[in-house]
Amino acid sequence: MSALPSIDGSVTEWTNDMFSPELQAAIRDIVPVTDRDFDKHDFNPVAYINDNFSNEQSLTRLDNFMNRLKLKIIKIDEEIIQEVRLQSISGGKGKEDLENAKRSINELLTKITDIKSKANQSEQMVTEICKDIKSLDYAKKNLTTAITTLKRLHMMVMGVEQLKEMVDKKQYGTVAKLLEATAQFAEGFKDYRESPKIYALNKELDNIRSRVKDQIYEDFNQYVPYTSNQIKPNEENRWKSSCYVIDALGSEVKKDFLRWFCGSQLSSYKKAFGNQSENYTLDSTDRRFGWWSRQIKTFREEYALVFPPEWCMEEQISYEFCILTRLDLSEVLLINKNSIEVPQLIKALKKTLNFENKLYELFAQNNQKLSSPTMSSTPSNESENNSDDSDGDGSGEENGDNEGNGNGNGGGNSEDAIRRRWEARVEKDRKREEEKLQQQQQQLQQQQGKEVNKQPIEIPKSYERFRGIISSSFDPYMDLYINEEDKLVGEVLEKVMAEEKWTLSDEEANKILTSCTDLVFHFIKVRNRCAELTKGEPFFNLYHLFRKYLTQYANIISGKIHTDVGRAHDAQEDKTICLIINTAEFCRKTSGQMTDGFKKIIDEKYKELIDLKDIQNDFSSIIAKGVKALVSGIEAKLDPHLQSMTRMEWGERYQYVGDNSPYVNEVVQIISESSQLEVAWLSPEHFRYFCDLFASSFGLRIPQSIYKCRGISEIGSQGILLDITTIKTVLLDLPNKVKDGRSNSRYTKLLNKEFAKAENLLKVIGCSQDHLVETFKDLFPDSTNADFQKIMDLKGYKVGDKIQTELFEKLSKVSTNIGASIKTKFFN
Repeated sequence: MSALPSIDGSVTEWTNDMFSPELQAAIRDIVPVTDRDFDKHDFNPVAYINDNFSNEQSLTRLDNFMNRLKLKIIKIDEEIIQEVRLQSISGGKGKEDLENAKRSINELLTKITDIKSKANQSEQMVTEICKDIKSLDYAKKNLTTAITTLKRLHMMVMGVEQLKEMVDKKQYGTVAKLLEATAQFAEGFKDYRESPKIYALNKELDNIRSRVKDQIYEDFNQYVPYTSNQIKPNEENRWKSSCYVIDALGSEVKKDFLRWFCGSQLSSYKKAFGNQSENYTLDSTDRRFGWWSRQIKTFREEYALVFPPEWCMEEQISYEFCILTRLDLSEVLLINKNSIEVPQLIKALKKTLNFENKLYELFAQNNQKLSSPTMSSTPSNESENNSDDSDGDGSGEENGDNEGNGNGNGGGNSEDAIRRRWEARVEKDRKREEEKLQQQQQQLQQQQGKEVNKQPIEIPKSYERFRGIISSSFDPYMDLYINEEDKLVGEVLEKVMAEEKWTLSDEEANKILTSCTDLVFHFIKVRNRCAELTKGEPFFNLYHLFRKYLTQYANIISGKIHTDVGRAHDAQEDKTICLIINTAEFCRKTSGQMTDGFKKIIDEKYKELIDLKDIQNDFSSIIAKGVKALVSGIEAKLDPHLQSMTRMEWGERYQYVGDNSPYVNEVVQIISESSQLEVAWLSPEHFRYFCDLFASSFGLRIPQSIYKCRGISEIGSQGILLDITTIKTVLLDLPNKVKDGRSNSRYTKLLNKEFAKAENLLKVIGCSQDHLVETFKDLFPDSTNADFQKIMDLKGYKVGDKIQTELFEKLSKVSTNIGASIKTKFFN
């Protein structure tokens, strides 16, 4: 666009494309359009003038138009001047506001600095004030610790002195309490063991512990049943209290004492049944257990009120007895391993198992009688309400000191006061340990991603250890028993097979070989007999023994099925084959049940190794072999009659299609008689399997027989078709002989499929010359020229004849057209 003259005569470059559409839209938002003529961004002066003065007559309004424009210009100028003045005033005020803001900020910073300075001064003042308080607080804490330590030391000294006095008087009830209390104090001074006073106290305490232990051992050596334990009224049970002293001396001392006492109780057993005695034989096993019964009875009478119930001394003695017996029997078995007789071994093992069950039941009942699984190791009639401050702040000791001056029995340093504080401390430690155990258990379960279980972990009961504790010594020698069972099972198998008649009467309900049932019943008896003795490795070896004889039996019955093709069977042979099929099915199912039975009984580590699927497959193969033999026998009977069909005249001389051919009646009669035998002697499932196999095999033999015929006319093909339709109808009715309610649709489809080839073949042969090629291609789309040549041979057309030549030419054309149409279909 060219330069335009402005109102005042100046020239200004102007274009509507000077600003982008976005900028123009933004300008309209900020400065709305008030004048629809001049405020438009695309205002064009030339167009505006042309719009207002479109012709010469309109120029008469030019003066008025110019006056309006001048008024607008004046108004706009005034607005501009006013806006400029306002902007000037606003700029000055903004600078003034900015200066005021700067001054306010400076004043605020000054005040913050003053506040910070005053805060530092206050902190210094508080520190000066509290400096002396901190010193006093440290002094108090150190003084409290010193007083607490001195009081504990004083109580330990008093406890050691009282302990020495009570040991001399053999007041074991008090000794047990003082031993545990002084041990707790000694543990508190473990960081001061190098101190002479603490070292001397610990040394003296160790001497007292050793002396009281020897003293208790000596007392038990001098124990006289029925006299030493006669307790007078209000008198301490010294023997029972000595057991609490053993508890207070620690777990190792208790283990040594129990081992020593059990050894003393079993000393006569070692002499009577040791390796130098006449009872060191396997036959004396029962006498060993009789000795235990008498000894436990004597122990109950002589030590009735001595040992605490929670010690379970009868169980301890019985356990040590079992360990000794297991070692003795292991050595006896090892020495006599070449001369052990199996009845002798089994008799001793049964006695041992009965004894172990007796121990298990006895101590399981005793365990249930105990009111709680854990009991306090020291007798106490006092309340545990008084508590000790385990944090070491000295408050507990200070409170205890108020009870007296330590000279009287009721004072803070008296025996009772020491005991109460110690019991309270033990209770707190016990609770703390329980909480710690629960926390560890929860952490472990969280790591494993399991739900947190607040119940304590169940610990196996002690009486569980009596399971197999002695009888396990027999396991290395149980191969003698398994070998004996192997020999017996082999004899049973040989006997039942020798007595097997391979036949049953028609009236028998379960048509299974008697040898099978006899052998299975013997297997079950042997398995149950072995399960009473062991469930470990010997039982697993018995499983392998069963595998061996099941395989042998499968080979024996499989060998009785003759698979020679072309030999007809008599009725008795077919019955025997049916018996073998039923027996194989029974053995297959029994093998699965036997697998489950072994898994229920055998130890956990052997369960995954129990598997008889391969044995079941062997019996399944026998079933298939038997059914094939039945089908082969029937086909051998049918072959002569099918050959009769091939020798019949089916050519031009055959002019009548009416009744069935003579051979058909023979075929139908053979199928009916044979099927009646199979129905009576086979299960419905296996009879259906027989029908499927026979239908498939016979359906293949029909076309083979048709191809052996020569010169079949159109009427002859209809006659053959009528014959095979009759046979097919009989075959379709075979499954109906079984009343099991199952559908026969699958069998019907199978039979129709197998007979379709023969039926189509006869349909082609029965076609006239004009439609022969088309019918052949329709019914046999995948056939070859060789197949068509067979049709020519069946119809009696000789090679080189004009008819055959024309038919082959027509076949070639039809095949070419079909190929072209297929190509067009797939490529267009």
